[in-house]
Amino acid sequence: MKFELKKSIESKRSWFPWLGVALIASLATAYWLYPGVAVDVQHRQMEVAGLVREYRYVLPHAIAGKTGLPLVVALHGALDTTDEMAEYTQLDRLAAEKRFLLVYLQGRHLNWPPNIPEENPDVAAPDLLFFDALCNQLVESDGVDRNRIYVVGVSQGGAMCNLLVARRSERIAAAVCNCGWMPKPLDEQPLTTLHKCPMLFLVGSRDTQVPPAVVQAACDVFDRAQHPVVFQILEGAPHGWNFEFGVNQIVGEFLSDQQLPTQ
Repeated sequence: MKFELKKSIESKRSWFPWLGVALIASLATAYWLYPGVAVDVQHRQMEVAGLVREYRYVLPHAIAGKTGLPLVVALHGALDTTDEMAEYTQLDRLAAEKRFLLVYLQGRHLNWPPNIPEENPDVAAPDLLFFDALCNQLVESDGVDRNRIYVVGVSQGGAMCNLLVARRSERIAAAVCNCGWMPKPLDEQPLTTLHKCPMLFLVGSRDTQVPPAVVQAACDVFDRAQHPVVFQILEGAPHGWNFEFGVNQIVGEFLSDQQLPTQ
């Protein structure tokens, strides 16, 4: 019995080196598949009109201490957090690759206004003020180029992206609405935007939550307002950011050459 126990222990010990090799190999494979992202991430707060607002601040190492930086403002979907959006979009990696400052804005109660109800026409005012205050601060203190501010949003965040362009087009160089709609009643009246910023509209062909026709309708609103628009259907893609369908590459290429006219 003692012999059998000793033999069993020695047999298990013989596996330890192989387990170590397997663990190292697994870690190496994981690093190869998911390499580290060269960015610094901070969770920041600022007070705007009496409300404490939160955002996720992502600074690529390659642009630390520099000025004239492009800024991408990212807007999450319904009931999401900024960290959740960072995970499913992988925009941190795109920021490191394209060298732009990235901020994910946190919506009130994890949401953005899906529409503008008649009984509460100022429902989006706190979020517009948040956008204004944050852009001003980042231009003044973080080296952002005021002519290179971009907005991207997904789902409900895509709707908020459209609302921002409708109300703050003079601050936005270009925008990407991913599977988002046009908040009512903005789709029922001609838009009078100050800057006709280029806009990209993306939607999956298999999106049943915000079907292509709904995204196309939002695109048409801005087209009628003389914005340069691009409407693209991702074949086979469902609702969402659809990272695996190459959305980040599409977004990066679209935004890279856009900026506000120099004033």
